[in-house]
Amino acid sequence: MREASSFCYGPGAYRAGAIPALPAAPKKRERIGEELLPFGDYASIDPYQQLCEDAEFVQHQDRQDKAFYETDDWWWDHRRIGFLKSQLGFSAILMAFPVIYFSFLLSFPYFLILRFYESLYGYGEVFSVIAIPLVAIIGFVIVMVATVYTTQPVFNFLARSLGFILTPLNTWFASRANRYMENRCSELNRHTGMVSFAQGKKKPPLKAPFVEFDGYVERVVQRGGIFYRLMFVHRYSGKQFSQTSLSAIVDHKHEVHATWDMLQRYMDVSQPMPDVPRLEPFRHLDPTTAEHDRQTGRNPRYWRDLDLEAWKAGKGAAHLKAQIDYPWSRQRCQLTPQLGKVEMAAYQEQLKAAVA
Repeated sequence: MREASSFCYGPGAYRAGAIPALPAAPKKRERIGEELLPFGDYASIDPYQQLCEDAEFVQHQDRQDKAFYETDDWWWDHRRIGFLKSQLGFSAILMAFPVIYFSFLLSFPYFLILRFYESLYGYGEVFSVIAIPLVAIIGFVIVMVATVYTTQPVFNFLARSLGFILTPLNTWFASRANRYMENRCSELNRHTGMVSFAQGKKKPPLKAPFVEFDGYVERVVQRGGIFYRLMFVHRYSGKQFSQTSLSAIVDHKHEVHATWDMLQRYMDVSQPMPDVPRLEPFRHLDPTTAEHDRQTGRNPRYWRDLDLEAWKAGKGAAHLKAQIDYPWSRQRCQLTPQLGKVEMAAYQEQLKAAVA
């Protein structure tokens, strides 16, 4: 097993207690309808919704293969959190499948009605007038129940079957995937303190220190109401990034606050990494985190062996309540006082010298 002693942070690693002098923002950072998030004042609360989803996912992967996190497909570790721009096409498929499946099942009772339409009329017009709507209603209810309980197993079966059929083409798919991923991958790098946001196939990623990106709670108006997600804005270019896998749309903005809190603590090498399921296998490889876990006696397999349902009813419920009740609006930004303390030209020279 690799040890934390073999790993060290880069000279540009982010520390909330040592934020450097920064150029003034060219435009006001306040945005209408969006809430600016603070730097460096931590609640130490990880997003509840993501904890639940990731714990379930990690436990599933652990049951399949104890070394699941050692593959190149695992994008969260002690060095960086990798993520992609949201892929609308794949999301649309996931959302459309239950509707298509429901429509497919619903065709059966109505096929029966059409098939035996004339036979039903043979028993008399009154009987058919009662029987046909009754069959339609009962069929609809049965299909509704069947859809709820069988959609996920059917989807999983189809996905596994497709994967088995396409196994001989794995090498071809891998080469195509690597080509597709070029300039589409983004990351938060704990080791270097840098952030990279993909800008599309024809543009190179935007790379800059973490302290150059402001976080916002973005309001998303959809059918059914107002929702929220995390938006990153590069302070000096004005470019914004919200269509990412780190920016899930959620019902309550306290989940966005907790996500920003988690990502900040991940980037801050003076803090242990957030205690979240996806990072658990790598905690012993990060020096600050390894020392914290040694002092606290943390179980290295806490999330992988957790009884998730019992946790939701006990500690999880308390965690959610703390997230809801926390006075997020009272947090104070540690970065704002550093703005305007250096000119842009001098700042850029400092960055070049640090890289060199």
